[in-house]
Amino acid sequence: MSLNELSLRAKFVQGKNLKVFNEECWGIAEMYWSFLREYNTDDVRKCVISVGEEPSEVDKITSYQGFREIYKQINFDQYFEMSAFEKMSLQLDLIHSGMITIGELEKWDTEPLIKAYKYCLDSDLNYKFFINSKYKLSPNRQWKLGLWCEWEINCFKLFWVLFDKTGSEINRDLIIEDEPSGGEIVYYLDSKWDDNNYITIRNKSRQNIEMWKIKIL
Repeated sequence: MSLNELSLRAKFVQGKNLKVFNEECWGIAEMYWSFLREYNTDDVRKCVISVGEEPSEVDKITSYQGFREIYKQINFDQYFEMSAFEKMSLQLDLIHSGMITIGELEKWDTEPLIKAYKYCLDSDLNYKFFINSKYKLSPNRQWKLGLWCEWEINCFKLFWVLFDKTGSEINRDLIIEDEPSGGEIVYYLDSKWDDNNYITIRNKSRQNIEMWKIKIL
């Protein structure tokens, strides 16, 4: 079996509002997980790296069927003084450290984890990509359309991108901007040409069905 979900989450700390931290961690966790889609984790489907300021809890494991959680230490005051890139680097280190610890305890092959960590660094922690890595051809076969997403530390952005038949980019426009957690819609999006001028994009998430009808040309 492979891993369906990986997240970095703050444990409750008295007097601290950590909702911002949890939102900021979304993109890096998704990026690291994106390189592990074929990773064999036996019967474990979800891993959570929980972080807090209690040293006595470090590497404590919570385990039940299909789920593993491990605790890592962080200083939240120091974290919130960091630059965006420093924050993302720390997030990646915490995720990777947690997954390596879980992997060693579970006797998984940890080489894919090391590769995922390296791929994130090689990408300069930029998680930007075309959804489904493919384009939709217009009915007249003159245009190609792609959906491009950018997962940043404080937001998620979704764009439509138009190419001519030679592959040259003609236009790009923002569809939505949301909190990082809103980026989960990328797993439920579908698009189609209605004719040579209009496209329809649908979000077929389990919560709802949203639709955007957009004039391209």
